[in-house]
Amino acid sequence: MLEGLDYLAFNAGTSGSINAFFVHSGPLSELTFVGLESTGSPLLSLVLATVLILFNSILLNSIFIRNASFEESSFLPAAVMTILMSASPNFFFLSPALIGSSFIIFSLNNLFYHVKYKGSEENILGTGFSVGIAGLFFYPYFWFYPLIVIIYIFYSSTLTRRYFLLTWGFVLPYIMTWVVYLFLEQGSEFSTSIFQQIVSAQVLGEGLNNGLMVFGFGLALSLIAAIQGFSGLGMTNHQIMVQKAMSWLGFFGVVLFAIFGDANLSGLMILVIPMSYFITKMLISINKKLLTELVFIALLGSAIATLFLIY
Repeated sequence: MLEGLDYLAFNAGTSGSINAFFVHSGPLSELTFVGLESTGSPLLSLVLATVLILFNSILLNSIFIRNASFEESSFLPAAVMTILMSASPNFFFLSPALIGSSFIIFSLNNLFYHVKYKGSEENILGTGFSVGIAGLFFYPYFWFYPLIVIIYIFYSSTLTRRYFLLTWGFVLPYIMTWVVYLFLEQGSEFSTSIFQQIVSAQVLGEGLNNGLMVFGFGLALSLIAAIQGFSGLGMTNHQIMVQKAMSWLGFFGVVLFAIFGDANLSGLMILVIPMSYFITKMLISINKKLLTELVFIALLGSAIATLFLIY
């Protein structure tokens, strides 16, 4: 753990840009980590990451409860997400992907609300704005925008003009950031950086060989649950929509990591969301309580084993 803190402190203190440490980090990430560097305390990154992981877990859990996503309300999604986020030292420190994932979860909350209650135009605008902010922290999240559009097209009766509103909300953060850079006489550099980062690929980097035991086990459980429950038997229409949205998000997460992944496993951050959903769905669907507890303990054990193998 101390080695990780020293490594973070060294890189934050010697690199001219946060991009030298975190691949695909956006301008908001650079601003955030410059502020952290000024405090001179690498422990602050650890504390903030812990708080943000707990916040994301609780927020995601509340979204699932609010949308009655499972047969019964449960805190399992938060527990599963916390376990998955504890599976690698890469998640112990604040990262662009971790901060951006919070805004992705906010956008999911708006998305589910809109599909269920035919949300207002402010809801649509907020969805696009959240995704735009996420992309400014971690450039690959830029591609979450077309995923939102796909879900709206397939699972809602959103008016055509609202897609323009969604797009406006999405590009607004980029316009605002570009104006700031333009004022600093770096507008062209910002535009070039965005284009390069959103298409820059690391294709199946070294991260596939580092600390993926818990993710392999989690993905296996998720696939089993997806296969067993994809028919939607015994589920409401909204529950089916949530399940399909999580399936799309899982596909998006795998593709995102395959294309933009690197030795830092933080690129798997977005995949944790659908994994938490499908693993919870599987655990709730198991009729025998003892078997449910054994599977949960196995997941927790795989996370602990991963940490011991790394150290």
